[in-house]
Parts: sequence; C-alpha cells; structure tokens
Amino acid sequence: MKIIMGSVAKGFALKTAIKKHLEQQGHEIIDVGCYNTDKFYKFPSVGERVAKALENGLAELAINCCGSGTGASITAGKFNGVCAVSCESVKTARLARIVNDANCLCMGENVVSPELGCEMADAFIAARFQDMEGIPQNILDFWREAKAEAMLRGDTATAREIETL
Repeated sequence: MKIIMGSVAKGFALKTAIKKHLEQQGHEIIDVGCYNTDKFYKFPSVGERVAKALENGLAELAINCCGSGTGASITAGKFNGVCAVSCESVKTARLARIVNDANCLCMGENVVSPELGCEMADAFIAARFQDMEGIPQNILDFWREAKAEAMLRGDTATAREIETL
C-alpha cells in the first residue's frame, strides 16, 4: 500500500521509525517532508502538503507526526477530503478507521514511542471502515452519514512549500 508521511522536526524521529517499519513490510512511503531536523518547520505547511497528497490521490492513507500530534491533526484535517485524527493508543488508531474512516493518523513523538507508533500505524492500516461485528444497521448508517459530512468540510489544499523559521 502507498502511504503518505509527513512531519516537522519534532516528529521526525517518530516518522523515521514508522517509515522504516512500514517499508520493511513492503509499503511504499511518499514522504512530503520534513527531511531533516536542521530547522524549525512550520506544521501548517506540512499539514497542507499531507492534505494535498491525499487530495491528489497519491495514497489512500497518511501519517503525520509532530510533537504532540495535535498540530499535525488540526492542520491536515482542515482540508476537504481529509479526516485527520490525533491518537495515542492502538485502540484509538484502529477505531478511528472503523468508526470514522479517518485517512490521516497523527501522532506526537513527545507522547508516542517509536514502538507504539509502529503498532498504531499497523492497526490504522489494517482496519477497515465499519468492520466491527454486532453493530446495528442504524448505527452503521449514521457512521456513513457522519463520514460524508466530515469529508465535505474545509478548503482545497494547495501545493505548498515547507515553511521554516
């Protein structure tokens, strides 16, 4: 599977560990930056680059890392067609796909270890929307409706350079 990945300097180590893990599994990673920790990178520019890659159909899923996961989630998730979630556990990463059909997993290297990040990425990638036994049809219908509403909000992402201070 092709997976888009992005980070700022504070999420670079986490992104690098997850990227290596996923590549070892045969996934193709499309890294939209940053590519080193030499500068302070502005997370809104990376978030928009992740969103633009999703919007362009370069991959079905994305992973975006920063210090807490919050900025990565807010900045990628504000664009049309992106459902970005900040997670700190395998369970929330899995449920974000099953319930919300999230397409952008965001994590923070201040709160998620590289090992946990790899487990979360695996769970996120393996999960499928509505793949949960025992859920009544009216709830499944609501999940589909909520997903459609969430994905329609926001602006169209633009091609954006990575900004630094």
